[in-house]
Amino acid sequence: MATKTYNKTNVAIALSMAAAIASTAGACGGDDTGALGDVKSLVFLQRPKHNSGMGDIFQYTSYNPGARLVKLEPPTADGKLTVLCCDKLSPEFAKMDISGYDLSFDATKVVFAGKLNEGSRYGLFMLTLADGKVEQLATDPGRDYVSPIFLPGDKIMFTTNAVVEPGAPQHQDEYERGTTLQLGTINADGTGEVLGPRNLSHRVFPTLTSDGRVMTTQWDHLGPQNAGHLVFVNQDMTAVREAFGKEGTGLTNSYLKATEVSPGRFVAIGTSRNRTIQAGALLDIRLGKVSTADGDVVANSEMSEANASVKLLTANVPLDRTPSSPTVGRYYDAYPLNAGEDLNLLVSWADGTVESGSLEAAGLSANFGVYLYDTKTQTRKPIWDDADYWDIFARPLRARSAPPVIEPSAANGIDNNAALIGSMNAYQSSLDKFAPGSLYGVRVMEGFSSEEGPRKFGTTMFEGHANLGVAPLQADGSWLATVPPNIPLHLQMVDKFGMSVRNEPVWFSGARGESRVCGGCHESRSATTVINPGITMAAAVGPSAMYAAVPRGQRVSNDFSRDKVMGVPWDKSIQPILDAKCVSCHDGSASAANPSYTITDPVTATSVTWRFDLRGQAVTVGVGDLMITGYTASYISLAGLDMEAVDKAEVMVTGDYKTYMNPTDAKGSLAIKLLNPVQQFPTQNANVRAFATTPHAQGAGFTDLTADEYYRLVLAADMGMNFYSRENNPGASN
Repeated sequence: MATKTYNKTNVAIALSMAAAIASTAGACGGDDTGALGDVKSLVFLQRPKHNSGMGDIFQYTSYNPGARLVKLEPPTADGKLTVLCCDKLSPEFAKMDISGYDLSFDATKVVFAGKLNEGSRYGLFMLTLADGKVEQLATDPGRDYVSPIFLPGDKIMFTTNAVVEPGAPQHQDEYERGTTLQLGTINADGTGEVLGPRNLSHRVFPTLTSDGRVMTTQWDHLGPQNAGHLVFVNQDMTAVREAFGKEGTGLTNSYLKATEVSPGRFVAIGTSRNRTIQAGALLDIRLGKVSTADGDVVANSEMSEANASVKLLTANVPLDRTPSSPTVGRYYDAYPLNAGEDLNLLVSWADGTVESGSLEAAGLSANFGVYLYDTKTQTRKPIWDDADYWDIFARPLRARSAPPVIEPSAANGIDNNAALIGSMNAYQSSLDKFAPGSLYGVRVMEGFSSEEGPRKFGTTMFEGHANLGVAPLQADGSWLATVPPNIPLHLQMVDKFGMSVRNEPVWFSGARGESRVCGGCHESRSATTVINPGITMAAAVGPSAMYAAVPRGQRVSNDFSRDKVMGVPWDKSIQPILDAKCVSCHDGSASAANPSYTITDPVTATSVTWRFDLRGQAVTVGVGDLMITGYTASYISLAGLDMEAVDKAEVMVTGDYKTYMNPTDAKGSLAIKLLNPVQQFPTQNANVRAFATTPHAQGAGFTDLTADEYYRLVLAADMGMNFYSRENNPGASN
């Protein structure tokens, strides 16, 4: 059975204005609705006021029983408020929460994400407005399905913590330990569920655009990169491509709940990643060059992040997590009612301190109400504000045009069980100028999170990495590789020493059979790449095969030679090198070989001194509120302290503090420069060194590292300086 049906006995309850005021403790409004003059009625969601479960903008399990979908006709405070769902359904709906919804193109149905009780998950439900019938679509009852939207062709897109990769756990974010969300689609009758490829972190708040693509917020977390950016994706969840926020064009950390104003133009919420109740400032985002006459994007051909711009529509609303002031507040969502330079927006707004920490300290909850916002005058006109509810996601109840159906992407034709990735010319880049011949190839790495390991993989905040291999560049700069589908992937351009010369600071993924071949290494998004005579050399030679058919539990290092190393667990791959060739001098003793620094708690004046030490004993670094544990002396000496923990503890670090191995930057690392590694590609050559300096082994008189040992140290740095790897997981089959 694709659906479960419930019969509604009295779908509509009309509330008089007097009853509404009595029950809502002051619904407020005004008669001057301006841009709403041609809108007969509004639909919006009412959720009981709360703060719990809103730790950051990506969390989705904030269950609060008693939510309802309502209609306001006309859209004024003296209009009639009608409950559409689900107070008059069977008793199992009595404690339902609704987290999000969407109207069908013909405005006859509503799809919403609902949770029936504390012990259930969020599922998908379809409400027919004419008769009040509600059908629950058949989804995995052990998984959550949220943020549904209608797609053309009688389909629904959603986000879910279901897992596309059979037998694999879903990733967990690095902070709240939330199980991450990926995109999925299902037919409107509840059949044909398909899950999209995974990002390492969440994808949330999908919204349909007029050209048929979907824009969504993607959590990009890779070491210091920790933000929510806007990306485009096709209806079949392929061809994920950045839209806004990744290239320094933005104003703040995260962008969410984007809604299209006109082609290439969106209104969105801009805010901090966490502690803002998923609310923030209103932003007018243009993805290409604009006309000063009407504010629209001039041409689709010039829509690129390099041409993007943003305008702040609410000057006083904090863009970070600073508590907002009275009369300023924050905005939860926005829906444009017109185009043109000046906009009229349906918004949800809450007054006062909208920041979770200060609200919890005061025992308060944010109170969002529905308003009409004029961007020209920056004024709000109240429409409906129920003191007991969040009034959010207001939309006109009227039909709209459906965008075109985008046909599914064609299979890559080389290995349809794998994802095909590559570039037509890696030297073509909008970010770097590479000297001819300076690049050897592209390193491809798989990402995983703490579902396969500890709370943290190291002090550097990088997620788990596994090296899938290096695809060599051909003479025309092209490369191709077949890789496991549906997994997070991270790329680096590397030189002949195997060291990264350009680190792509985000994860991407490809579906089974998908082709993700770009023009270059982050090439211009508005330029056209021309291949002469029409096929790249990489296509003629064939792609590098990178473990596409190997199950994830077997994607581990069985030996650590250059061509077989995948993970670089510190205890198994790095410490043996240090024990054999380094600890005779770098043993933590007071000598010139072991510089020191001091960590001091300014409150108590207590301190601890750390000396450079490459031995493998477990250590704890603790002073004041700082506590770093679970690592060895060698790792702390080379990777450095957890600086986020240092900042949070408010301790001082003085003396000769250095990070000797830089995450994703082996080439710029002090230890790597000192050791002076040998050539790795296309063949290992101990007579060719990376730097024009005397290698440390020769100068200090100890046995030199082997080529494979050098490569492991380079990988350890370039893959984020993780202490733990998949090989440390008891379930790994190495």
